[in-house]
Amino acid sequence: MYHNILDHPNQFFGYADASFADTDNLKSTTGYVFKMSGGAITWYSKKQSVMALSTMEAEYIALSEATREAQWSRNLFGELSFAQKLLTTIFGDNEGLIAISKNPQFHKQVKHIGTQFHSVKEQVRDGVITIESVRSQQQTTDVLTKPLPWPKHRQHVSEMGLAAA
Repeated sequence: MYHNILDHPNQFFGYADASFADTDNLKSTTGYVFKMSGGAITWYSKKQSVMALSTMEAEYIALSEATREAQWSRNLFGELSFAQKLLTTIFGDNEGLIAISKNPQFHKQVKHIGTQFHSVKEQVRDGVITIESVRSQQQTTDVLTKPLPWPKHRQHVSEMGLAAA
């Protein structure tokens, strides 16, 4: 899937991730980055406003934020006459999260999550976005959610097109 996206220079795609329960206040950090033509076009990193009860919940909240950004960006690109012809792909590294986002049935793992975060399922159902798996080592958004060793930090900053490798 990843290589198909790279073959479309006017198509953007993203990565979404979260670090669970930071040690200072037990709130998780959301991060996402959207890329196009080899560089980042938008990115975001912020403490979540609610306390997540699990890693999957923190990741679901991050995916919800990324989904809203994808929807806004798709609208902007359309207004600029660069309508996105394909689904917007968002890559995540949590397999449980990916399964829940693609399954329209209600899961007990997410029944306690606020309804404002459930736009992910709607956007997947409506054919606007698709959620795909990426290995944790290739999760570009890690640089926005947690401290990394220098080589990994440099790799992800380079993947965002913000510095040379």
